[in-house]
Amino acid sequence: MKSCWYLEAAAPVACLALMLTTTLWPGTTAQPATAEKQLTFDGRWKADPVVLPGGQEIVYTLQETPTLLSLWRLRLNTGQSERLHPEANTNEFEIAFSPDARYAAFVQNRANLNLKLVIRDYQEKRDYIYDPGGGFAGMRSPAISPDLSRVLFSIPTATGQQIAYVNLQGQNRQFLTNTAGINNWPRFSPDGKHIVFSSTRDGDYEIYVMDASGSNVRRLTHSPGMDIRPVWSPDGRYIAFTSNRDGNYEIYVMKADGSEPRRITNNPGRDDYPWWFPDGRNLVIVSERSGRYDLYLIPAF
Repeated sequence: MKSCWYLEAAAPVACLALMLTTTLWPGTTAQPATAEKQLTFDGRWKADPVVLPGGQEIVYTLQETPTLLSLWRLRLNTGQSERLHPEANTNEFEIAFSPDARYAAFVQNRANLNLKLVIRDYQEKRDYIYDPGGGFAGMRSPAISPDLSRVLFSIPTATGQQIAYVNLQGQNRQFLTNTAGINNWPRFSPDGKHIVFSSTRDGDYEIYVMDASGSNVRRLTHSPGMDIRPVWSPDGRYIAFTSNRDGNYEIYVMKADGSEPRRITNNPGRDDYPWWFPDGRNLVIVSERSGRYDLYLIPAF
């Protein structure tokens, strides 16, 4: 990892971008993990950060006004944030991107109790909409498969909140779960063969993994409290997640089989919404400190 001491004083986030995108050549030795670094400083409520391919930009949900959630983009080379969709005049949140960032899927609120799934093709400048109809206020957590064949999401049904999918045109809805309780936060593994998610099917929120077909469900965590928002590391070897098993919301990392869970944050406020950087060694999170909510980079190892 290159040194960028000459940028630290004037542009600390720009320095961070250089550090995170430097490639290690075969045969070289990895340097120690990056120290924790604050990435935003406005203190407004934030959620759902996603690091774009290349590691140069982060898109996140911001409470722009008391009644408006919008999607914002942080450019790490400048430290500046701006609206991702300047023209948006309704709530948009919980965005997910395809591996090449051509497509995005996000939740949009166009009317009371009417949440729609928007699948946006940035190259063709076209939106595909999946609209479940009024009353489905619980539709959440989209995720795009690596092969672009499916968009996952969580949606309420008569039997509980289930994980379903549509194609990239928002059509042909199919369900992957059919259990009591809440199934939420589905994420494809990097190879597209597995889906990790959180569920209350056995009582409180635990983390499970299933094959991409919905079969072969395995429980990964066994702890009191909530284990939520799991996300795979870029190499598929680890899963980061949020848990309050120790009495406070903190970030944990475990192996993909559920073994060796480790707590990697220790703050009196809430640490939540983990997402991996492409280097597979660092995470971006939302951390609440003294009543202020900001993005932080933290080392996972």
